[in-house]
Amino acid sequence: MKRKGNTALLLLGILLLILLLIGAERIFAVPFHRGNLISSTEELSVRITEELTKGNSTFQTYVNGLSEEELVAINKSLDGFFGHVSTYTVLRRVNAEVLLVSFDLEVSDNYYVYQKLVHNKEIENNQPAELLALKVQEVINECQAETDYEKVVKYHDYVVSHTEYGFLTGEDERLSYTAAGALLRGKAVCNGYAEALELLLLCSGVETQMVVGTTDEGNHAWNMVKLEDSWYHIDATWDDPLPDTGEDILHVYVNVSDEVMGKTHVWNQSAYPECGDMKYNYYEQSHQAFDSFNTFKAYVLEEMKQQNRIEVMVKDAGQIEYDCGFVVKEGGARSVSWQSYEGDTYMVMVIEVD
Repeated sequence: MKRKGNTALLLLGILLLILLLIGAERIFAVPFHRGNLISSTEELSVRITEELTKGNSTFQTYVNGLSEEELVAINKSLDGFFGHVSTYTVLRRVNAEVLLVSFDLEVSDNYYVYQKLVHNKEIENNQPAELLALKVQEVINECQAETDYEKVVKYHDYVVSHTEYGFLTGEDERLSYTAAGALLRGKAVCNGYAEALELLLLCSGVETQMVVGTTDEGNHAWNMVKLEDSWYHIDATWDDPLPDTGEDILHVYVNVSDEVMGKTHVWNQSAYPECGDMKYNYYEQSHQAFDSFNTFKAYVLEEMKQQNRIEVMVKDAGQIEYDCGFVVKEGGARSVSWQSYEGDTYMVMVIEVD
């Protein structure tokens, strides 16, 4: 009789365990497996970006080892192009490390513009997105670029020449961080420059992404673009001279490598594609890149016959001092001034002749 009692208790225990498992399956509506377990802010940022790219306004996932502080600050890890996290809720604590979290997302106007111009999906009840879509299409039509490289240069030049760096005032201040600030209001900070350039490129079929990082001046945003099989950095904000000079556009950061960008910019390189060459660098493609003083000098003397502002890149500045006094002595100019950007093996010079 004693054994029968033990057997009955064992069967009862098994039944209770089955019922608990059934209940747990209902509680954990989100599958708990390795593919839905996120263990770093980088992984969470990628997942949020994927959901925003699909236009989703909410999703749930398990997070492992992420603190409340990291969840609160997650938007700092996002480029924000397609939107951001508006709120999050911890639905359940599985154990000391694992949480089931629900994220509410705010999809940006950029998403609706992209869907309209690329996938021909109508924008409903969103006038700001409609206006931005019209402007993006207008710029694309105006620039008349054919190759992907031409699109990069022309859209870069448009954003730089039509945007003043700074903050809008009043209720419009938030637009300073957006493509709308740059393209519709003509004023933005780095995030707005980067969003505007990415939106133009994406809607033209060029593969690109925003980069979130830092410089000596603090947090910063710029772009990467893929041309053929290689990725390149492009920073429209840093190519807009201060104070604003309108049409005097720099091309210092148009299609540069990690090596060049790394001298002034810092980013999580493991989270982005490698930018390994300079084939589509602006100066290389425009035949304005020189590796000897003599060829540089001959080019400048010839160009100054037709223009008073010359932009070139020299590769051997560490070995040779590039003095532009010859513009006055041999070129007959009344005066000359020049500025240099970057370092020894990649130095951009802007020469202004009077």
